[in-house]
Amino acid sequence: MRNLAAVAAVVATLLASGVTMAAPNEAVLLPTAVPTKAELPLQPEDAEQLAKVARQLDSILSEAVQDLGLTLTVSNRTRVLPTDDALVERARDSWIISPRVSPEGNGLRLRIVAVAPGENVLRERSQRVDLQALEIRANVMMRDVVHSSRAPLEGGPTPPAPERTVESEAPRSQGRAVLALNAAVVGGYVGFSLQRASGSVDPRLTYPLVALGTGIGLGASMLVADEWDITLGDAWFLSAGAWWPIASGVLIAKSYDVPKEDRYVYGLVAASAGVTLSVAAVSAKPMSEGGALLAHSGGAAGTLLGGLTQMAYEGKTDITPERGMGYGAGIGVLTAGALATQVKVTSSRMLLIDLAASLGALTGAAAASPLLLVDEKEDPTRNRIWLASVAAGTVIGGTIGWFSTRGAASKDDKPAHAMPYFNIEPANPLRGTRSFTSFGLHGSW
Repeated sequence: MRNLAAVAAVVATLLASGVTMAAPNEAVLLPTAVPTKAELPLQPEDAEQLAKVARQLDSILSEAVQDLGLTLTVSNRTRVLPTDDALVERARDSWIISPRVSPEGNGLRLRIVAVAPGENVLRERSQRVDLQALEIRANVMMRDVVHSSRAPLEGGPTPPAPERTVESEAPRSQGRAVLALNAAVVGGYVGFSLQRASGSVDPRLTYPLVALGTGIGLGASMLVADEWDITLGDAWFLSAGAWWPIASGVLIAKSYDVPKEDRYVYGLVAASAGVTLSVAAVSAKPMSEGGALLAHSGGAAGTLLGGLTQMAYEGKTDITPERGMGYGAGIGVLTAGALATQVKVTSSRMLLIDLAASLGALTGAAAASPLLLVDEKEDPTRNRIWLASVAAGTVIGGTIGWFSTRGAASKDDKPAHAMPYFNIEPANPLRGTRSFTSFGLHGSW
């Protein structure tokens, strides 16, 4: 009896002194507040949609609070924004949580303000969210606000440790796949060339040699990529040093009526010389993607101009200018490859230059096309003028593309670039807009 009397006396003393015992696991969730008409004038349909989002947030945050181990107490349903002093005053014996939502751009701005029991510090989390991700972001923000307390809740979950951030680094030998593909195909060509050079056309020997060459080329590329850091620019530059010389050697051999069994060997010898030069170039300095594209563009432009030159020399347009194309491909890739080691150019700028050269060639052909319609009988002089117009248009177009893109780069102190874009814009119920898709090309040049 004496113990009971003592306990009753202590309790009576505490009640008389106005001391209350805090319940840290209890939480009062206020209704989601929305801007008033004076703060943010909205159209009636937008205000109705915002109120609907607020009711949805009440349901989402109610479940989020209980998932965090708190005992939920829902407050009255008035959506008047409480003051900071009112929040602190009400947080003497429980959590006070006040969410707020307002429109922002194509999405919403969600703010969650909370005060821990017995504290006078406001804990706030604010973030712009999309309507589609509202539930996920609201749960994450509520967790962050509650876990920002200095001590974990009694019986509640322990705040997770912050994740370590690791700086991402570019993977080694990014050009491994490109190098493997080109080395495998070149290896297959080597096996095919050796079989043809032997004078045999037996398929029982052709396919094993092609497979053997492909395997050797693939294995060699893997070893090279593991030993050295092969970038995409290096890989494409090496491919330019292989394929354009192969085309050059085969075309030149065919134009001089070299026997079929020896034509592929000419391409093989030319490829060996081209790969040797390109390896020496990338060994001295890593090649950029723009430089690799420059080498390929030089081979293509040389092939075109070489063929036009031979047709103009012969005054005919109904022939296949194999000799001119062969010499043009070799000279073009050699010249452009040497130039690529001396100039700095981006791949997007090279694409624009190639586009300008192609448009120039079409413009030259279109401008001189009336010369071909004067008489049905083919005239060498008119053919030469038309071919010269095409070649001049190609050179002039490429020159204009080079200088115009260089001017844009020097003006902004950045290389010219152009990139395609594709965007899906979600619907915005607050603004009454539907979802739409847009695509196009953006950049500077």
